[in-house]
Amino acid sequence: MIKNISIRFFIIFIAFVVAGFFSIQSLNRSMQLNHEVERFNHTVVESLDALSLLLEKMHADLLMSTMPFGKKLPFTSPDDQNRLSADIYFNTLESYTIARFGRKSLREHLDAFKRDWKSYTTLRSKLLTALKNGDKEAIEKLASSYMIAHGDLEHNLNDLKHHYLQRFGRYVDESREQAMNSFYIGIVIAVSTLILLFFLLMEVNTINRKLQSYLEEKEHFQKRLANANKALTQYSEELENEVKKRTDEALEHLMKNPLTKLHNRLSFVKRLEKNSRASVAIFNIDRFQSYNDLFGAKVGDKIIQEYAAYLRQTIPYLYEIYHLQGDEFAIIEPDKKSSATFLAMIKRVAELVREFHYTDENGCFILQASIGVCIDEKQPLTKADMALKKAKNSNESLVIYTESLVKKQKYLENITMTKVLSKALKEDRIVPYFQPISDTKTQKVLKYEVLARLIDENGMVIPPAHFISLAKQIKLYSELTKSIFDKAMKSIEEHGLYLSINLSADDIHHLPTRDYIIDRLAMSSHSDHVTFELLESEETQNYEEISAFIHRVKQYGVKIAIDDFGSGYSNFAKILKLKVDYIKIDGSFIKKIDTDPDSKEFVEIIHKLANTYNMKTVAEFVADEAIYNAVRAVGIDYVQGYHLGRPKPLAEITEAVNDTKERPESAEVHDLAWD
Repeated sequence: MIKNISIRFFIIFIAFVVAGFFSIQSLNRSMQLNHEVERFNHTVVESLDALSLLLEKMHADLLMSTMPFGKKLPFTSPDDQNRLSADIYFNTLESYTIARFGRKSLREHLDAFKRDWKSYTTLRSKLLTALKNGDKEAIEKLASSYMIAHGDLEHNLNDLKHHYLQRFGRYVDESREQAMNSFYIGIVIAVSTLILLFFLLMEVNTINRKLQSYLEEKEHFQKRLANANKALTQYSEELENEVKKRTDEALEHLMKNPLTKLHNRLSFVKRLEKNSRASVAIFNIDRFQSYNDLFGAKVGDKIIQEYAAYLRQTIPYLYEIYHLQGDEFAIIEPDKKSSATFLAMIKRVAELVREFHYTDENGCFILQASIGVCIDEKQPLTKADMALKKAKNSNESLVIYTESLVKKQKYLENITMTKVLSKALKEDRIVPYFQPISDTKTQKVLKYEVLARLIDENGMVIPPAHFISLAKQIKLYSELTKSIFDKAMKSIEEHGLYLSINLSADDIHHLPTRDYIIDRLAMSSHSDHVTFELLESEETQNYEEISAFIHRVKQYGVKIAIDDFGSGYSNFAKILKLKVDYIKIDGSFIKKIDTDPDSKEFVEIIHKLANTYNMKTVAEFVADEAIYNAVRAVGIDYVQGYHLGRPKPLAEITEAVNDTKERPESAEVHDLAWD
């Protein structure tokens, strides 16, 4: 036994210091472990969960787009945003993995998952493109691969999360064991010291003062420890407040558009979720894309920023302005009781924003806006958007939603016809019919006009008026044109027919269609049997492009006719520049030529002008003998109509049937032409 009291006291003191050291070390390790667990949850677990949610949302968006209305539903998470979010999560996981674990196997596992994710998003984009184009064959080919990729990706994500949790669990166990070891060592030392002190007190009464001093020191140490615990608690609260503050800032950033700093579409939708009915106004800058394409994205962004600032100056601060997307802004009525005030305010603002002046080095521009409004309605965003579309497609700058804007029956018919048309194209049930065009002098058939027909699954013949405009809306018009043109060319090559084929300005301006037509003519030895009929009534913004097309096809012997001449704003000077061969006079004049002197005079004038410039004339809608005789009296070169023959399928045309005197059932029935 140590007899020197000073040495004994020193040993006891050292023992308590060591015990305190191990206790503090144990506490410090516990705190570090808790902090690391929070960091792991915040960094790894939340990132993995966010990736899982993003995967589910992307999958749900894809499934939504396959629904009948899917293509009309606005997506709230474009593919660019999805990729950016995924990259952020992957970078977070990679940084944490390298910093904390440094294990090659875990990094390789993460890299493999990133490759799987990239493959999945690529496959998803292809499938979305196929859905958008209505390419059923591609959809069927990609759908199963996509579902397998999605299932594998979900499995790999769960497996990756399991690896992270397993590796972190081992780390937690190791850290906890170290903390417990430090704690146990401290406890052992402390207990041993107390035992030694007990025996020392019993053995030596003379050390009472030193013992009292030691007890005071111990009390002081405990106070310091309590103060340390208090400071640690305060620091934890401050840290929690800071985390909450940063989280709120991140959420605020997520809910605002980075360009204009206005609340975005997500914020707008969340605001609408609080009300079953609401009043909404949507502002859209007219022809903004033209400015964006002409001057670039930077100028476009500047226009959007200045327009947002102008709206903020114009609209009372009582109303929150939302930047929904691109050039589209919205406001919502804050108080359902003030609908009348809201509408009055919108009308006043509409007058103020009718002409927004934007000036930069490119010049001064006047930007106009279209506004769609719905007042106290359910599904206000959808209905305001309908009103906006009406405003965009009319001369009105402001349209208020009414039930008359809803054409549910028309939408249902379009949906049904979309399915019929897509399936008919796939099954090659869009076929040409042929109507004869006869020479008025010889009364012989000169050629046939090609008219499109859709044969439905029951064998019913559907005229083009029921599907042509819809085909343009759903991006199938070019496929229709190419299909009919190809079948017409085969009819020419196989049977030697002379055919007149309708082309629209859209066909000529659409580069793939135009190239297909020219290539098909170049490959045919019968291209001089073709006459193209161009609609005079269609608006065109590029006569030079049409003129170049005419010049090109005439090199293959093709003839050009202007169809429906007189139905629009006829410009004979422009038509002369196109160097056409035939003028087909609009049927609205031909139908009345035997009863209306004005119509007859108009036809005579057109015929004389055409003869002056060596162009032949064709009369359409010759429905009876009286019209036929009146047309011949004027001197029209060629005639076409039910009096001379109805449109027929190829099989009937090629038969040796010369019944050119077939009569229509009613003089009021008119054929519906391809265009």
